[in-house]
Amino acid sequence: MYMSIFKVPLSIIVKSMAKGDAKFNREHRTFGDYNIKKDINYISDDTKSHRLDIYTNPVKQNGITLFYIHGGGYVEGYKEDHQVFASWFVNEGFNFVVINYRLGKKDGSISIMDQVSDAMAALKFVEDNKNYYGIKTDKLFLVGDSAGGHIALMVDILLRNKEAQDYYKIENLPNVDIKGIALNSTMYDYQGVVSQARGMLFKKGQRWMLTDKVKDKEFINKNDPRYYFKNGFKPLPLFASTSYHDFFNSQTLRLKRDADELGIDLDYLFESSPDKAIGHVYNHFCFDREEGIKCNKRMVDFFLNKSNVAN
Repeated sequence: MYMSIFKVPLSIIVKSMAKGDAKFNREHRTFGDYNIKKDINYISDDTKSHRLDIYTNPVKQNGITLFYIHGGGYVEGYKEDHQVFASWFVNEGFNFVVINYRLGKKDGSISIMDQVSDAMAALKFVEDNKNYYGIKTDKLFLVGDSAGGHIALMVDILLRNKEAQDYYKIENLPNVDIKGIALNSTMYDYQGVVSQARGMLFKKGQRWMLTDKVKDKEFINKNDPRYYFKNGFKPLPLFASTSYHDFFNSQTLRLKRDADELGIDLDYLFESSPDKAIGHVYNHFCFDREEGIKCNKRMVDFFLNKSNVAN
């Protein structure tokens, strides 16, 4: 179990994340020209948590759609925080869908299962309405950062694993052909995430981030990608990046070790830069740095290769 000498309130971490994202988006311009359809309700309750944006390039299109799930420790983040990141890939010719989902609440009423269910509903909406919005989904990739990577992995598992389907009891799964998953600074080992959170956070923060459901071993297992991988589930082709100064790099390193042991198709990038700015999800905030550019171009190569699209 991960242990820390000092515990911190989750509210301080959340405030820091939100402030950093807002500052970055204020100070950086988006890339190129793009069309955007904003605030589309993918569930008809008209809440902010159930909206998505669709970006398209009016000139250059390679036919690949990226379905992006943001991170934020399960408790923070909105689609608007990632316009610069989205525009970089749209400028490369990709369609880009970015979603909101329900965030954890202080009363512990929202869990990872709610968030995965939201992602599944958004994915089904995109598949059902692709012609209306002028995008193709025959070459679709999931993209997830940090906690969003955990959600992306669970979407793949839920689409193709009966044990997960029986546990979630979601009706009308989306009929979509996903080619692969790109993960940056991802959460992977949910048991490890729970142990680390218990070592770092006060009980109120643990409840906010994890809910009381993590006291249930079955709940942890059925929401743990590593549990499924260790029990024979073969994920879609994966890309995973982390860095020396990523404070959650142990998660991606564990994924790399498991992939080597289990024969999982993984394109792995470890950034060894000693610069502390090259940290958690660094490719979001280093578009003018060789490390960030290298990571995002490596993702582009992954998408093109797995789609059999020429660069």
